[in-house]
Amino acid sequence: MNKALFKYFATVLIVTLLFSSSVSMVILSDQMMQTTRKDMYYTVKLVENQIDYQKPLDNQVDKLNDLAYTKDTRLTIIDKDGNVLADSDKEGIQENHSGRSEFKEALSDQFGYATRYSSTVKKNMMYVAYYHRGYVVRIAIPYNGIFDNIGPLLEPLFISAALSLCVALALSYRFSRTLTKPLEEISEEVSKINDNRYLSFDHYQYDEFNVIATKLKEQADTIRKTLKTLKNERLKINSILDKMNEGFVLLDTNYEILMVNKKAKQLFSDKMEVNQPIQDFIFDHQIIDQLENIGVEPKIVTLKKDEEVYDCHLAKVEYGVTLLFVNITDSVNATKMRQEFFSNVSHELKTPMTSIRGYSELLQTGMIDDPKARKQALDKIQKEVDQMSSLISDILMISRLENKDIEVIQHHVHLQPIVDDILESLKVEIEKKEIKVTCDLTPQTYLANHQHVQQLMNNLINNAVKYNKQKGSLNIHSYLVDQDYIIEVSDTGRGISLIDQGRVFERFFRCDAGRDKETGGTGLGLAIVKHIVQYYKGTIHLESELGKGTTFKIVLPINNKDSL
Repeated sequence: MNKALFKYFATVLIVTLLFSSSVSMVILSDQMMQTTRKDMYYTVKLVENQIDYQKPLDNQVDKLNDLAYTKDTRLTIIDKDGNVLADSDKEGIQENHSGRSEFKEALSDQFGYATRYSSTVKKNMMYVAYYHRGYVVRIAIPYNGIFDNIGPLLEPLFISAALSLCVALALSYRFSRTLTKPLEEISEEVSKINDNRYLSFDHYQYDEFNVIATKLKEQADTIRKTLKTLKNERLKINSILDKMNEGFVLLDTNYEILMVNKKAKQLFSDKMEVNQPIQDFIFDHQIIDQLENIGVEPKIVTLKKDEEVYDCHLAKVEYGVTLLFVNITDSVNATKMRQEFFSNVSHELKTPMTSIRGYSELLQTGMIDDPKARKQALDKIQKEVDQMSSLISDILMISRLENKDIEVIQHHVHLQPIVDDILESLKVEIEKKEIKVTCDLTPQTYLANHQHVQQLMNNLINNAVKYNKQKGSLNIHSYLVDQDYIIEVSDTGRGISLIDQGRVFERFFRCDAGRDKETGGTGLGLAIVKHIVQYYKGTIHLESELGKGTTFKIVLPINNKDSL
C-alpha cells in the first residue's frame, strides 16, 4: 500500500509540476513579451528623437537600425499618408502602410502595436509605431509567440521543477508513511482477533485513524464476548449431548456432519468428526435410503448394532437432518420376556389344569368307587389347586413389584422374628433332613414392607432347606458395612452350576426341571427375590459350587429415602 500511495502521489506531483511549469512558461513568456513591447516603445521614441527629417533619411535609417533594438530589427519611417520614406528593408520601401493597424493606432493614440506575418521578410513580426512631428517611426522584430522566450526560461524552470520534485517526492514518501504506518499497526492488531486477544492501539496523528481504532477495539471486544458466549453454549450443548444415552448426529443439507456426540462415535467410529460425509461411517442401506428421500414427516429405521437394537429417528430440520439413535434393546427384551412369561404361565397352568380336569371327570362319571381312591383324587385336586394358587400369587407379586402400581406401607422391620417364624414353619423338613441351623442377626431395623421382607427371607430359606443335603447346614447372617445392611443365606446343598448361575433369577427357570417340580416349586421364587431387592435399590450376589452349597448375599442400602 505504501508503494501504491507513493506512486500515486509521485504521478500527481509530476503531472502537477508539468502543468504548472507550462503555465509558468506561458505567463513568463507573456510578461517578457510585454516587457519587450515596452522596451520597443522606449527604443522607437529614442530613435525618433535622433532623426533629422531635413536630411536624407536612408543614411539615418541604416545607422539607427543597428542601434535600434537587435540585429534583426527593421526600422521604417512613414509619412502621414502611409508612404514609406525610409526602410532598413529595401524591398518593402515602395509599399503603402496606411492600412496597417499599428500605423492607424499610432496616428490616433501616438503609439501603435501589432503582431502579424510579414510577406516582405517572410516572418512573423512584432511592430511598434510612434507618431511624432508629422511622421510615424516604426520598428519591428521577429516574433514567434511564447516560444521565443522558451529557451531562456527552460533551464531555470527545469532546475526549479527538478528541485521541487525531489522535495515533493520526499514529502510524499513521508506523508504516505504517515498514512500506511497506522494502517499497518491497525492491521497487525486486528490479526490478534483470531487468537481472541485484546487489542491495543497508539494515539495516531490523524483523528480518523483513532476513530477507526476505537471502533475496531469495540468490535473486537464484542466479537470476543460473542465467541466466549458461543463457546460456552457449544460446551453446554456438547456436554448435554455427550451425557445422552442416545446417539445424536446433525447433518447439513449435503449430509456432512455438523455435530456428533460421544455415544454416536461409540456406535459407529471414533473418527467421526465435523465436515465429513455421513456415508463414510454409516453403511446401513435403510438409513441411507431414508436420508436421500427424507421428507417433512420423521422416519424411524430399526437396526441391530453390537448385539443391541436401536431405533434411528430421522427428522428434517432447518439446517439439514438429525439422526437420533435410541437403544430399544431393553424394550425388545422386555417384550420378548413378556411373551416368554405368558408362554411359561400358560404352560405352568396347563399341567395342573389337565390333572384337575382328569380327576374331576373321573369323579363326575363315578369311575372311582373306592372311598380311599376318591379321597386320593380329591387330595390330588387340592394339591394342584394349591399349586395354581401359589403360582398366581407369585405372578401377582412380581407384577406389583415391577409396576409399583400399589401403595406399599413401610415400617421398621426386625429380621429376627421373621426368620424365627419361617424356621418354625419349616421345622418338620429341617428335622427330617437333620439340618444344622445357625442364625446370627444384627439387631438393626430396616424400613420396608413386612410382607416383602417375609417373602424375601421365606424364598431364600425355603430353597436352602429344600435343596440341602441330609445332615447339611444352614447359616443365616446379617450385619452392617458402612451404610449397607447385608443379609447372607448359605446352605450345603447340591449347588448351582456356572452355566445355570446366570439364569437362576429368570422366571420359571429350574436347574433340574424334573426334580424341582417334585418339590412343588413354581419357578418364581428367586425371580421374586430379585425384584424385591431391586425395589429397595439393593443388589444380590450368588456364590455356588456343585456339591458344596450355595450362598446368597443381599446388600440393601440404609441411607436412601426408603430406609433408616
